[in-house]
Order: sequence, then C-alpha cells, then structure tokens
Amino acid sequence: MNRVQTLAAALVAAVVVAPGCASHGSGHEDKEIAVAMKDVPAAVRATLERESAGGKVTEIERELKHGKTVYSADVTVNGQEWDITVAEDGTLLSKEKEKADKK
Repeated sequence: MNRVQTLAAALVAAVVVAPGCASHGSGHEDKEIAVAMKDVPAAVRATLERESAGGKVTEIERELKHGKTVYSADVTVNGQEWDITVAEDGTLLSKEKEKADKK
C-alpha cells in the first residue's frame, strides 16, 4: 500500500472504532458507590430529608448517569419502600414506590 492508501485505511478505522470507545467512557458510568448521609452534598441531603420526612433513609449510592453524578436512596416511610434519585445540585429526579416482590 502506498502512503495515501495507508492513511485512508487508518482514517476509516479511526472513524469506525472511535464512537464505540467513546460510548464506554472511563468505565465508571453506572458504577454505584455506597455513601453515608454525612458525605453527600448539602443540597442532596436537604432534598433527601424533605422527601423522606417521617421515614428512614436506609441506603444511599452515588453513581454517574449520562456523565452526571446522581444519588439514589432507599427510604422507608410508614412501612413502604421508596427509591429516591437526586441530582448533585439537589434537584429531585425521581421518587418511585418500590414494588413488592411477588413469589
């Protein structure tokens, strides 16, 4: 192959391979890390306290979703289980009642 053909082949390979590599990011996307309430940002803590009023936060996990840090908390309120997801700035992203396991 001459230089132009080699360069063209390398360019085509880069165009084909690069998008796949980019979608995998650094490998930390969606990796959940357990954190304590004292270790979450104040805005996240305030939202979790407000949304779990009268209940108990049993677990908090920090993870990256679409390149942004979010906090997911398992909460028990009046015997009901909830999953609350909060953005790093304290914005409530979701609050969903956990479904009971059917066996």
